[in-house]
Amino acid sequence: MTKTTKIISALLITSSLLGAGAASASTFSDIEDSGNQAIVKSLQDKGIIQGITADKFAPQKTITSAQAVQMVVKATGLKELPNFSGKSFSSVPDGAWYADAVSIAAQHGLPISADTKWNEPMAREDFANLLATAVQKTGNYPVIMMYINIADESQMKEENRGAVQFLLLTKIAELDKGDKFQPQQKLTRMEAAKLTHAAMQFIKDHKQDNLGKVEQDGDDISTQIVKVNDKVNKVVITKDNLPNPGYGIAVTSIDFISDKQAIVYYRVVQPDPGKMYPQVISKSSAEVYVSSQYDIKVKGVSMRNL
Repeated sequence: MTKTTKIISALLITSSLLGAGAASASTFSDIEDSGNQAIVKSLQDKGIIQGITADKFAPQKTITSAQAVQMVVKATGLKELPNFSGKSFSSVPDGAWYADAVSIAAQHGLPISADTKWNEPMAREDFANLLATAVQKTGNYPVIMMYINIADESQMKEENRGAVQFLLLTKIAELDKGDKFQPQQKLTRMEAAKLTHAAMQFIKDHKQDNLGKVEQDGDDISTQIVKVNDKVNKVVITKDNLPNPGYGIAVTSIDFISDKQAIVYYRVVQPDPGKMYPQVISKSSAEVYVSSQYDIKVKGVSMRNL
């Protein structure tokens, strides 16, 4: 090989390496905010979103219903249910790029239907309902029972209000400076990315860890084991289908029946008889800290047994 050939070969190899490095470190030129750039890159690295070109994300472009469903299903990790066959809605063309995501969303009961306009922009409140429902399909997340005042709540559809409250209580979403959610405003690609990224972080931080075995004594009870450190777990017990917000739940005692197993006892707390409560089905949570060496059994006790 001549000296000239060696130089040309070296230049070609160097150019190739620089090109590969530039591609892997590339950013979208139409996203100026560094925080937004990091969010989009994180979602892109996970295969949840992509740009409209190699260097353009179009952050202010509205997101369609099809794009939103695809994004939410991927971000929350929902999968096709066993023994399912056939397509979900006749309004989804055979072979459509979003067909699988729509099918999975329908199987899990996400708020979509055959009447959904797949290629039309999605409103903020409808995306909120889609995202909140998907998040709650990934686990049982105890949420403080409180109401956040939303200045433009009257502009929301009734079926979306609970979802918006959930996103606000979990800090996945926030109101603007005027305490408004802007429910009917069309959602931009950047707004969808930020909400989706926040939802993924919430799931990561709060999803039940498989730490030890848990037994529980009722269909309306769910138990979450959260690792505090290598020696201690937090046991969160949630009781669903309580008659109204006046009812609560409290841990009464822990029985360490062996060096491997403990029983956490709880009871339902009755409402204050001197107060009036809205007649809405509610849920309540209680928590207690237990050594990580124990498998947990959760058991209810009646007032007579206390």
